[in-house]
Amino acid sequence: MAQPYPVHVIEARWRDRWERSGLNRIDLDTVDSDRVFYNLVEFPYPSAEGLHVGHVFRYVGVDAFGRYQRMCGRAVFQPIGFDSFGIHAENYALNVGEHPRRLTEQTTARYREQLSSIGAAWDWSRAIDTSKPEYYRWTQWTLVQLFKAGLMYQAEAPVIWCPSCLTVLAREQTDRDGTVCERCGSPVTERVMKQWFLRTTHYADRLLSGLDDLEWPDRSKRLQRQWIGRSEGRDIDFGDLTVFTTRPDTLPAVTFIAVPAGHPAAGSTRRHPTSGAPIPVVVTDYVVESYGTGAVMGVPAHDDRDARFAAEHGLPVSDAPLLDPVDAAAVGRPSVRYRMHDWLISRQRYWGPPIPIIHCESCGAVPVPEEDLPVVLPDLDDIRPTGDSPLAECTDWVQTTCPSCGGPASRDSDVSDTFVDSAWYFLRYPSTEFDDVPWDNVRTDKVLPVDFYAGGSEHVQRHHLYARFMTMALQDLGLVSMAEPLPRIALGGMIILAGAKMSKSRGNVVSPDGYVAEHGIDVLRCSLLFSAPWGRGGEFSDRSIAGIERFFARCWRAVAESDGPESAVAQWDHTISAVTRAVERMSFNVALARLMEFVDHVRSAEDKSVLVRLLAPLAPHLAEELWHQLGQPFSVHDQPWPEASSDGAAEVQDLAVQVDGRLRGRISLPRTATGEDAAALARSNIAAVPAKDAVKRVVYVPGRVINFVSR
Repeated sequence: MAQPYPVHVIEARWRDRWERSGLNRIDLDTVDSDRVFYNLVEFPYPSAEGLHVGHVFRYVGVDAFGRYQRMCGRAVFQPIGFDSFGIHAENYALNVGEHPRRLTEQTTARYREQLSSIGAAWDWSRAIDTSKPEYYRWTQWTLVQLFKAGLMYQAEAPVIWCPSCLTVLAREQTDRDGTVCERCGSPVTERVMKQWFLRTTHYADRLLSGLDDLEWPDRSKRLQRQWIGRSEGRDIDFGDLTVFTTRPDTLPAVTFIAVPAGHPAAGSTRRHPTSGAPIPVVVTDYVVESYGTGAVMGVPAHDDRDARFAAEHGLPVSDAPLLDPVDAAAVGRPSVRYRMHDWLISRQRYWGPPIPIIHCESCGAVPVPEEDLPVVLPDLDDIRPTGDSPLAECTDWVQTTCPSCGGPASRDSDVSDTFVDSAWYFLRYPSTEFDDVPWDNVRTDKVLPVDFYAGGSEHVQRHHLYARFMTMALQDLGLVSMAEPLPRIALGGMIILAGAKMSKSRGNVVSPDGYVAEHGIDVLRCSLLFSAPWGRGGEFSDRSIAGIERFFARCWRAVAESDGPESAVAQWDHTISAVTRAVERMSFNVALARLMEFVDHVRSAEDKSVLVRLLAPLAPHLAEELWHQLGQPFSVHDQPWPEASSDGAAEVQDLAVQVDGRLRGRISLPRTATGEDAAALARSNIAAVPAKDAVKRVVYVPGRVINFVSR
């Protein structure tokens, strides 16, 4: 339906005014540290298909929360940038025959245009781009600090190899229990290669204990604990083969040792450490080489999985009694094992920051001097991966001199994993104008840690974990004062289509552009936030657009009408309380529902002021225009959030709305309202309520329910 006001004219006018006035920027040098509210969403990877409505759903929820915090008196710092390095961008560039540098410039410009169009209060003066030398200079600087501290090392190790992407992957970058590449879905293999690692395992216990004090979803904490996987047990030697077990009491009942395929001891035997009996070493599919010692005791009498395997392969079952606790504690050696491994960060690809290390035959691995950073990624025409880094073929770039002895040396030709870029980016945003340091300590202490971080559940065991490790390591080096960078995280839900995540490869990407062009930004924002709980997400549908347009039209008419003689104090007090609770819980669908109920009660100038201010975080352009229509000073987003009085809130009742006994929604209205008042409000707010002539009778129980009986 057409709105009773020029939607696009209004939205363009206020976006221009916000930009010219610097409304979305704060002076980080003069603002009090206790007022700063660092409101951050995971920065996007600028893919070729551009933003889809799922991105918009997540971003506008974070923006609404930030605008609410601003009206509560906080100085909201809300930057945005681009995570533009990595294999995704490079693979797409190779597929379309384009250079990733040129393609990334195009996709980043497109993303910036779309991000600017959704009405979010980004501080664009602080934008960062990880593929720009002025950013990755400091990514390399950070790695140099870790190398000097012994937290970055190179070693030959069995690594996961993607034969399609032709690069090493961290275990966190695989799916299906480590069997396929999470980027391309190809089955992965294993190679022994010399690679660069960060010592994340040195921080395993701190990463675990730190979770207790974080305001994170329980699921996030559980996933990180599972990924770190701390186990206390014993190392027990079966000759030259050591096993790790959390059940040393079962040692007498061991009848075989289980190892993964390819283990050098497979098929041989080892002697039992107490009985001396020969124990077969057998290959199973349930032992992971990377956990423990890569060998597990088989105890079929006390483990169902071992019992099934023994039955299938004709292995014996022992009924030997368990060791008592005292004897079990003298068995083997105490040991703590972790599921998490050190973070493998080197990649044999082109599109990433070169590893800032120089190799010298005399001096070994030497870090690039800080004054020589950044090591700029050279322009190459042929960037196709071959299994070795394309940079290795760039002889003029590789050949250099050793910073230590001055002799001939070569640059490391691998690039670092894109997750290194994002492991520290939240430190850069407040200090983007500084070109001599990665972050200013005074500025960082004032702004960090991040007050509110919105992310995706897919990053809990990767990006969120890496960011915590990086910050702890930097704190130990005296480079930052905090240990935890993201003390409060909320996981945004995913908007899907036809039951699947939106992806260009699936052909189910829904662009926001057409909806913005036809209906305006605020309608799209609110229709998305109304259609699904922000924390859960759901199936995409544009059915709520018409309802949001009707709601906006009612808001416009309510403000345009002459002021009434009485104020609906009881109603707006209850609405303020309900909307405030909903926004603080990121339940924007509930907040909108409460505003839809409230708008029909708006009469006085006070009512109108309350309505517009409550609407401002959700529909920022419309609220700014309505505030202007009320003759109020610019800007509504600088106004105080309405406060409710407990007396007024107590005079309001919540009613369940039923049709033929089935719950169809809820409404709020004054306790003094009649049954006719309740019926009228229900019909105007809940589409499922039938018209008067289709209802046989109405059952109204004040304070509880109104039921429309149509049969």
